[in-house]
Amino acid sequence: MAKDFSRAFYSSADWERARDAALTRDAHLCQHCLQQGEITPAVMVHHIIELTPANISDPSIATDPSNLVSLCDRCHKKVHGWIRQGATRKGLAFDSDGNLIALGD
Repeated sequence: MAKDFSRAFYSSADWERARDAALTRDAHLCQHCLQQGEITPAVMVHHIIELTPANISDPSIATDPSNLVSLCDRCHKKVHGWIRQGATRKGLAFDSDGNLIALGD
């Protein structure tokens, strides 16, 4: 989810070009999964150095291909710490898509 300061950027032609270039470079595959020998479609492009209000206008951060990596939804959530192993309450777990589910008895 885009933060308020970055909403306009993520709607810009510059971002669309950079995103498309990164996905093409990475063959539309999640690069983290690929490192583990898994083939998973990438659904987003992640900034390795996170965008901030101070650097969003810096093309070496915002649109430089060396700062972008194609990821699947699950890996993107892991990178941001939204999915952590063992971080759920007893009886709950994350499925392969990163959704919280109740475990059966």
